[in-house]
Amino acid sequence: MQRRPIRIWLASTVGNTLEWFDFAVYGYFARDIGNAFFPKADPGVQLIEVFGVFAVGYLMRPIGSLVLGPIGDLAGRKAMLLTSVVVMALSSLAIGLLPTYAEWGPLAAFCLLGCRMAQGFSVGGEYTGSITYVIETAPIQRRGLATSLTGAGTLFGFVLGALASTLINQNLPPQDVASWGWRIPFFIGAIAGLFALWLREGIPDSQPQGPNPKASEHLIATLRHWRPMVKVMAIIAMANVSFYLILVFLVQYAISQQPQNAALYSGITTVSEALGIPIIVLGGWLADRWGSATTMRWWNLALAVVAIPAVVLMQQATPLGVMAGQGLALIPLMLILGTYPSLLPSLFGEGSRCTGFSISYSLTVALLGGTVPLVAAWMLGEVGWSWGPGLYCALWAIPSLWGLKGLKDLRNA
Repeated sequence: MQRRPIRIWLASTVGNTLEWFDFAVYGYFARDIGNAFFPKADPGVQLIEVFGVFAVGYLMRPIGSLVLGPIGDLAGRKAMLLTSVVVMALSSLAIGLLPTYAEWGPLAAFCLLGCRMAQGFSVGGEYTGSITYVIETAPIQRRGLATSLTGAGTLFGFVLGALASTLINQNLPPQDVASWGWRIPFFIGAIAGLFALWLREGIPDSQPQGPNPKASEHLIATLRHWRPMVKVMAIIAMANVSFYLILVFLVQYAISQQPQNAALYSGITTVSEALGIPIIVLGGWLADRWGSATTMRWWNLALAVVAIPAVVLMQQATPLGVMAGQGLALIPLMLILGTYPSLLPSLFGEGSRCTGFSISYSLTVALLGGTVPLVAAWMLGEVGWSWGPGLYCALWAIPSLWGLKGLKDLRNA
């Protein structure tokens, strides 16, 4: 990187880490949050409501990308990164301070919904904005490694969330966790957001400023050049489906089949994600060495081969099955996650990079990642199609490989 590389990397990474930290702690404390904001006699209905609020955050991502993307292109990458982290930090602080249903009644639940919407809005530009910034500040021969380090921050945030949940539940009585302990991680998230803001205030912008069109005109012009956006959505389709199927849905499916092993299955998944961090970085290093487009083709093919056996193993809902299934898919999946950040922003011109990348990425996460649990649950529960989710995952290799067709390696650029 050109200037203050450590600060630039930290400034870019910490927002992604905070995003996934919030993602994790909200899930880990879903029952306590449900008791605080959605008191119901039926705990099943309560969980539906609390995870419904959780899902709204995903739906807000494309909306956030429509606003934050143009900010990154028109006002500068730094402005986009500052805006996203401020919104994220304030949302975390608000959740930590929010009065419960017992104090505010239904208004408390609506305020929680608003906070989750704001968090989803900020995420709509955070990951793509930070990747774009690193791409534009790193030397071309190190772009793969630099962007993979930023991407690895996402899993690091999830591991930190799991660690925070474990420490709080081990050191506080259950009644204290339910009363106020669940708020602690959100205060930690707010503090981390202030740290990210301080870091980002001290970094240079990566985009030269000049005359700019209006935001609406810029957005329309970007959407007219839709082909790169379709390519990005196709390229990341398989990785998104695989991630949410193997590391999210099937873990919850195994827990539903064997509730007594819930802590064990969550622990196995956390270990898998921790092991995935260095594999993501390896993917970036290999992209610098052999080319990002070439290695992406290899990893997608490898993931397509192991997808069906990995999913079938996890559906056994045994500790060995969960461990073996995740282990089988972990290496190719994490290599993909470490490779595509250095490839995708280059599909867009500098003037539309944040907008095009943010919209296409957020739409893919919302439309494919967000619907994986529905598709897999229908295949397993309604149809009884045991190998259906694995086949569904593997078939997404077709659009991913199509999107990579004809792309040149960055090392030859």
